[in-house]
Amino acid sequence: MVADRAETRIGLALVAPAVIGLLVLNYYPILQSALYSLFALDSSTDWLRARFIGLRNYRDVMQSDQFWYTLFFTVGFTVVVVALDISLGMLLALATFYVPRGARGLLRAIIIVPWAIPKVIQASMWRWMLNSDVGPVGDLLVRLGIAAEPPLFLVDRVLAMGSVVVAYTWKGSSIAAFFLMGGLALIPREVIESAIVDGASAVRRFFSVMLPIVMPTVYVALLYRSQDALRVFDVIYGLTGGGPGTATDTLSSFAYTAYFRYAQFGRASTYAVVTFLLVAVVGVFYIGRIKRNFSFRE
Repeated sequence: MVADRAETRIGLALVAPAVIGLLVLNYYPILQSALYSLFALDSSTDWLRARFIGLRNYRDVMQSDQFWYTLFFTVGFTVVVVALDISLGMLLALATFYVPRGARGLLRAIIIVPWAIPKVIQASMWRWMLNSDVGPVGDLLVRLGIAAEPPLFLVDRVLAMGSVVVAYTWKGSSIAAFFLMGGLALIPREVIESAIVDGASAVRRFFSVMLPIVMPTVYVALLYRSQDALRVFDVIYGLTGGGPGTATDTLSSFAYTAYFRYAQFGRASTYAVVTFLLVAVVGVFYIGRIKRNFSFRE
């Protein structure tokens, strides 16, 4: 009994710094945003002297056409990029197990490169690559005869949407591949060999044997990538700035604009709270499915 209490105290001491950091760096800003959203805060964050307006900010936001466009774009962006992240990530993860053994290390090193590049640098890199005047992508399309002149990737509304999807997926598929490589590595070799002996094709082995086993890892990857995509800011801000106009604005970038450009602190906090609620709903949805596939020690 004494030993158990000592272990409990040691455990609490070890997790205390992480818990304190989580409360200060994560939960305090959330609570602060929720508080600010209930006050008329323009050009000031002094909520003690501001007028309390309750849920009026939420009402005004819900009546805004721009908010609904931004919300739909954020959700649509998330659906597309997460589907691409998981699909491409699975292909990359599978490739690391089927290429010759000597090439596996090289392939894994190539996969890790997008993950290792900070998002702001990544956005700047893609902004240069897609530049219609000096970017290599447009120049390559012209040289191949696909386009008569370099496309205006960051000016045209549709091309700008596609550009942020491609830039985000380039890094996201790398991250998803790491999750899925770990899941695939846990599949017993005997199971795969038994399926081969039974005459199952490669496609049949994947969908009937490998995918069901690795599905818990897929759910974890879906959880992480979905939540990250819903609150995406770095790539949008660095690549298009939400433009052209507000065509590629997400909830996070729209909140940033309201907060720092227009000093509408109450309304910006409302956008932040809506983003948090959206991310929380997705988290609860996936965690419910993850728990069905994992056993946690009591």
